[in-house]
Amino acid sequence: MPVIINFKICDNAEACNAINVCPTGAFHWNKEKKTLEIDKEKCIDCGLCATSERSCQVGAIRYAKTLEDLERIKEEIDKDPRTISDLQADRYGATPINMPFSCTEEELDSVLTTSKLCMVEVYIEDTIECLIKSIPIKEIMKELGDSVYRKVAVKTEEFKKKYDIKELPSLLFFKEGKLLGKIEGYYTVDQKEELIDKIKNIIGE
Repeated sequence: MPVIINFKICDNAEACNAINVCPTGAFHWNKEKKTLEIDKEKCIDCGLCATSERSCQVGAIRYAKTLEDLERIKEEIDKDPRTISDLQADRYGATPINMPFSCTEEELDSVLTTSKLCMVEVYIEDTIECLIKSIPIKEIMKELGDSVYRKVAVKTEEFKKKYDIKELPSLLFFKEGKLLGKIEGYYTVDQKEELIDKIKNIIGE
């Protein structure tokens, strides 16, 4: 049965993780065509390119075990409204995408000197969640008005103690350097309204 790539949401990158998990080299990057390809002669139908936790993190690679699976997957891809730009956006609790949003523990102090409302997402690699199920940061930021967002990867226990962080990922809210409040734990897209309500309570809306 075939492997199907949903190029609507696949960034078609040479560094695709599925290449690394494929045991036969069937899933590969075609340098001449500059695209991802599957060599059907080398493919052993193991499905690792689609199912391994170390493969594609956005679900762009699908594996059909039966003809019924194949038709269903094709239909799902046809109906999928997402595009690459939908996934190339920072999301709460997910892997950082836009590096300008990222800052170190040390750099955060200078960021907090702004007079604007500042939302700081704190995480460690162990708390990274699913890119698809995570809330886009832009959907949170539009509720905050003129504000600043930064994503901080925690490296020290001192940083967590400084802000009394007990659960990651967390959102911290500052105004003129003062901590207004924080929200701890991960929220999926299905919990967006709940998260927004908590944020509004913290910032006084």
